[in-house]
This record gives sequence, C-alpha cells and structure tokens, in this order.
Amino acid sequence: MKKLILISILVLSLVLTACSGGAATSSEPTPPASAPEPTTSEATTPPVAEGPSFNYIMGHGAAEGSIGDLYCIKFKELIEEKSGGKITADVYAGSQLGTYGEMLQSLKSGDISAMVFQPAPAVSIIPELAMLDLPYAFYGYTKEEIDEVLNNSEYTKILDKAFKEAGYKRMSFAQAATFRETTSSKEVRNIEEFKGLKIRTLENKYHIAFWKNVGASPTPLAFGELYLSLQQGLVDAQENPYDTALAAKFAEVQKYIINTHHIIYPNLFLVNEALYESMPDDYKKMFDEVALEAKEYAAGLMADSSTTNLKGLVDAGLEAIDFSEEEISKLKEKADVVKEMLKTDLGDDVVNTFMEALEKSKN
Repeated sequence: MKKLILISILVLSLVLTACSGGAATSSEPTPPASAPEPTTSEATTPPVAEGPSFNYIMGHGAAEGSIGDLYCIKFKELIEEKSGGKITADVYAGSQLGTYGEMLQSLKSGDISAMVFQPAPAVSIIPELAMLDLPYAFYGYTKEEIDEVLNNSEYTKILDKAFKEAGYKRMSFAQAATFRETTSSKEVRNIEEFKGLKIRTLENKYHIAFWKNVGASPTPLAFGELYLSLQQGLVDAQENPYDTALAAKFAEVQKYIINTHHIIYPNLFLVNEALYESMPDDYKKMFDEVALEAKEYAAGLMADSSTTNLKGLVDAGLEAIDFSEEEISKLKEKADVVKEMLKTDLGDDVVNTFMEALEKSKN
C-alpha cells in the first residue's frame, strides 16, 4: 500500500512539474536550464515569476497534529508563501511513505525530498548521530546551549560532512531542551526499582545497552505494536517524549510518568542534497531562512508542549514521579557503558569533539 502511495505521489509530482515547466523531484535532480542569477534582495522576496518551480515531498512518521507534523506544515506554509508558489511542499504524516528506514532510503534516492524525524533511526546510515543516544549527555543544558552543540559546533561540521557524503542536506535540529521520559505500569522511584522492568525501547543498541546496565529488561518493539503490548502486559513500560505518550493515549494503559530526562528529543530536518543543490542561489537562501524560521516555531511548540503535555498525562490519570539528583547521578553512571561503546564504534576523535562542543556551549 505504501509503495502504491509513493508511486502515485511520484507520478503526480512529475505531472505537476511538467505542467509548470519546473524541476522534478527525481532521483538525480538536475539544475534548471535557465536558472535566474542570484539577487541581493531579501530571502522573503518571492523569486521572479519566470523562475523554475520545485516541489518537495515531505514525509514523517508522527501522527497528524504532532509537533513533527506541525513543523512540516509550518515549513510548507512559509516556503509557499515566501516563494510566491515557486517552491511547494506536500506533507505525508504517519509513515504513509514507509518506515523511517524506508523513508531514509527514498530520501537518499530522491523518491521523496524531505524528512522530519527523531535522529535515532538514521544512526545506521550516519553513525556519528549516535552521540545523541548517549543518555544524560544534555541533562542540565539550556535550549540555547544544546542548539549551539547541534547546529553550530565542530561536531555539527562532522555531521554535515557525513550527511553530504550520504546524499542528505541537514537543514536544522529543532529542540527545546526536552527529553525522552518513561511511563510505567509499575511504580519506580529509584534506580533499584528498574530491576527486571520490561521496557519497550527503539531498535537501538545504545538505548538497549543503557537500560540493561540500569537493570531493566529492554524489549524493542515497533511503535504500532506498543499500545497493545502495554495493555496486555507484554511490556511494563516505555520511553518517549510527553507529546508522543499523550497522543498515543498511553495513560489508558500505564499508571506512572517517570521524569527520567534521559535522552534528548530533537526533530531533525533533512532534505535530498541533489535537489537542494539544483535550486538557484536565491532560492537556497530563502529555503535556509524559512527552514530556520520553521525550526524556531517547532522549538517553541516543544517548549510549550512539555509543560502542557505533562499536565495532560497527569490529568489523564498518570502519577508523576520526579527523581532526585542523587538518583539521576546513578543513572548517569550507568550511561558510561554507552560512552565506551561510542568510542569503539566512532573513535575517540568524534566522541571528544562532541564532548568539547558540550563544554564550549557553557562558555
């Protein structure tokens, strides 16, 4: 079904592009034959009427109305308005275009043009992203400090080089110093009470290693299977941001929201590198500025929703549990196993560059 949807989208995109005389979102986009010369006008000025047209097919796996979805919609609205319709975007929510892995491959080939998602599924393609899977790396950092590390540091340069080599262009990481948290059917008020807890995790070896070291029993499951697995007691707990837990109605099958603040919750905006580079320079400038504006919009939503969604979970019946700093320190120590794995997998240079970026962000 997803393949049929993607084929239909591609056919429609080609038809629309042929009608407009613009550039297609093909696997190997080529620069327009008569691209306009870059101008010195502001990026908010629409391109000239005779400029080429571009259509971006944007996919994500989140539910409609989620922050990831609203992020994409805001970008669509802004780019269509500010380009005078010369750049358009079609947003497909809820994994309509495939799993995250499938969408990443489609993005690489150019079958789709853009994605917004949490970075963990891309670690198999961009191993350097795994630094974001280091539990408690960003604990105690402000939004501005984290933004510096992710979007404007030596570590960012490492990521951008890796993205480019893989066929992607990073537009931005959107975040608001919010984290993955834990919901559970069992009461957990200290690290010892994690022992034996069956917790659903992503299929991510770093997440799994951390929870094993904590003493829990990590169980990777597809998100679509999670609600029923919690309901039937196949797993006791799961970890996701507040907005995901609320939208998925986990309060119906869980009793506690445990504020573990363990892994950073950013949304990564990637586009197909070849398509981006095929745009005229004035289009790229506009695209970059719109992406930045959409990023700040999404970050604002994330900040606002953190408090709102936690309250929503409590109002829905969950009891909130806050860990003491002493318990957080114990959890941090358990994350050391992941740091050693990262050194083995990525090398000391990448790990040290990331840790130095964290330190510099505090200056």
